[in-house]
Amino acid sequence: MPVLGSGPAILRRGSDAAPALPAVARPAPAALVPTDTRRLLVGWLGLALASLVIAGFFAMLAAFARTPAVQILPTAELFHLSLTSHVTFAFTVWFVTFAGALWIYAAWRANYRLSWWASWTALWLAVAGSAGLAVPALSASGKPYLNDYLPIIDHPFFWAGLVLLGAGMSLQAGAYLAASLPVLLRRGGARAADDSPEALAMAVGAAATVIATGAFALALLRLDPSVPFGYRLRAFAWGGGHILQFLHVAGMAAAWFVSIALSVAVVLPARRVLRGLLWALLPFMAAAGAVYIVERPETLLINRWITLLTFGGLGAAAVPVLLMTASAAFRAKRPLPWSSPLFSGMTVSFALFAIGGIMGLIGFTQDTRVPAHYHGMVGAVTLAYMGLTPLLLEICGRQPWRQRWMRWQPWLYGVGLLGIMAGMHWAGGHGAPRKTFGFTWANAQALIGLNLMGLGSALAIAGGLAFVINMGLPLVRRRETAP
Repeated sequence: MPVLGSGPAILRRGSDAAPALPAVARPAPAALVPTDTRRLLVGWLGLALASLVIAGFFAMLAAFARTPAVQILPTAELFHLSLTSHVTFAFTVWFVTFAGALWIYAAWRANYRLSWWASWTALWLAVAGSAGLAVPALSASGKPYLNDYLPIIDHPFFWAGLVLLGAGMSLQAGAYLAASLPVLLRRGGARAADDSPEALAMAVGAAATVIATGAFALALLRLDPSVPFGYRLRAFAWGGGHILQFLHVAGMAAAWFVSIALSVAVVLPARRVLRGLLWALLPFMAAAGAVYIVERPETLLINRWITLLTFGGLGAAAVPVLLMTASAAFRAKRPLPWSSPLFSGMTVSFALFAIGGIMGLIGFTQDTRVPAHYHGMVGAVTLAYMGLTPLLLEICGRQPWRQRWMRWQPWLYGVGLLGIMAGMHWAGGHGAPRKTFGFTWANAQALIGLNLMGLGSALAIAGGLAFVINMGLPLVRRRETAP
């Protein structure tokens, strides 16, 4: 079976011979990276960045439609379609396709023999699926359903795209598990990840993807056809959407591990504890998927089993991982590289994760304080991925379009998200409802909060646009630049 060749794990943890690090640390010359690895990285990164372009466009429409000073959309239907499309591409497509790039990178670093044909098939399935999802979004057609975690547009192309994207991601996750688990088990379980904890984190993420796919399938098979269609969609999306959060947190943790190792050359403390925290996610994921065998999807939508298993598991693991990684980063015995996107993306990711988590505990009711919370959590994952992207580009032998942009882009995007979060939380405290078009309900305090959200949206859109241009232009060049 053809396999992707693996390169040496350069700059391993614990190395005392770490070189002086430039703004973007280079783990190896691109010439040392196998051609298929570089091409797959380019493919997954290109697809992930394309999803951000679409997500940013609809984010602008949805955010400014809720900004009293602008109000750019004329109808509630267009607002809901824009909001659904934004969440689909910013939350679903961007996260899972960047996870594809992380699986390729982690397999190369850990010397896993990743299947060539499976990885390429997975990429093309994901490309076809993303294109299908974009058709109703860009043609303003179909009926949007604003489900939590997996909003859906009832349109044939959207459904076909969702199936193809899910098949592609499950295939890539399965290929990573097939390559990684024999190595982990042969070398003594979690101890195999001593030199590459991101490889273990992405194995956990791959398992989450496979389990989430199974939960979606079980939910679809067990739905009660007599239940109203919109409620069935919510029940279908609930469990699998929750379980995918394990993938996103595992991917964020993997990005943190790489960033701290390459930006400040720090060895993470308490490695046995770190490995235990990552492995501890598995029973929570498995239990969240298994309950679909014994409970009907409609029942799980209203009881608390899925919520308790997901956020109990994630909270118990993610918070200690954040504290361990952050404390290690800021105890480094060398000047902190604030201009490095690896370090700044990781730092802003820490801040958004912490603030978003706190917002989830303060006044958390069904108003705009809910999206204030999850914009922090989603933004934390996004900033971690943004900070890692220049490194992945350089592995592919390509350079960001403007080196200077990398220094301020994570800060601009992060400040914009903080403005969105603060504005939404403020407005929610004064009665601003979720997913609502218009301002007939609004008082003066809520209007101030929503205008603050609009200002934050403008900054975040500018930061996102800078990222897409700076990282996207090198991907569309046919000629690779020298590393």
